[in-house]
Amino acid sequence: MDKQGQQASTTGLTADEVADYLKQHPDYFHHRDDLLAELSIPHQRGDTISLVERQVTLLRERNSELNQRLGSLVTIARDNDQLFEQCRRLLLALMESDTLDQVADTLEDSLLHDFQMDYCSFILISDRPLETRVRLCRERDLSRHVRDLLSRNMQGNRTVCGRLRADEAAFLFHGHASTIASAAVTPLHYHERLGILALGSRQTDQFRAGVDTLFVRFIADALGRILGRLM
Repeated sequence: MDKQGQQASTTGLTADEVADYLKQHPDYFHHRDDLLAELSIPHQRGDTISLVERQVTLLRERNSELNQRLGSLVTIARDNDQLFEQCRRLLLALMESDTLDQVADTLEDSLLHDFQMDYCSFILISDRPLETRVRLCRERDLSRHVRDLLSRNMQGNRTVCGRLRADEAAFLFHGHASTIASAAVTPLHYHERLGILALGSRQTDQFRAGVDTLFVRFIADALGRILGRLM
């Protein structure tokens, strides 16, 4: 038995038996395109590779690349579905909140547990006294750098991501400031500035500049309207 036949026999069949079966069933591959795509059928003559074989190789590589892209898109879609469901549950719970304290408890519980954020900071900005245990800050108590940060965020109603200055991190996260490697800071407003929501991470690439903040902005927009009603 030749080497090829010996190798085939380890699977229970010899190469000759496989060849005999294919001879008896010449249409075996007619409806098995998936098997054909996996077969390697060289068309070499000396050192020359036929155009057909080269085309088949390119098609297989292209097919593999497309499968990888499809897998990536499926993963992204699955992650977005999960984010949407988490946002839906959070917003429904926020809508049922009757006090600022309930809003703060619901927000913190969801962000830290459902969204698995390392840190979150929820601050109300108002010169008027409010009956709440939520952290309250007056405009005149903000440092220059923090005021600049808030102004940048408020302009265009956008979320800023990346590393924070030392005093910015200290203002937003207090005792956790030294462990914040990246953060997402977003304004909370409804006709006027009401506060700020900051998400902190121990990972430098969690909230890098340019990262998609659609869901953060979505939560902030809804939260602003709820705060407008309660404040």
